[in-house]
Amino acid sequence: MITLGPEHWTAIILALITLFGTVVGAIFTWLGGLNKRTAEMRSRLEKLERRDRLSWLYIRSLIDHAYRHGALPLPEPPDGWNEKDD
Repeated sequence: MITLGPEHWTAIILALITLFGTVVGAIFTWLGGLNKRTAEMRSRLEKLERRDRLSWLYIRSLIDHAYRHGALPLPEPPDGWNEKDD
């Protein structure tokens, strides 16, 4: 059996501390990226929900216009209704 002196234990303890610090740093980096992606998805979802509400209102106004007037000109779409998705 091999016995280790105090100088070897010091090196092993320092290696374990370094390994622990690396793992914790990697976890925090991953969590930071996850938080950023979550914020981007939340922003995109809010934009799509806003456009969905505008679409519903615009389509509802087209239906009302068709029942009341039955002809052209059609009402204008709301601002931001036809924007591209990013």
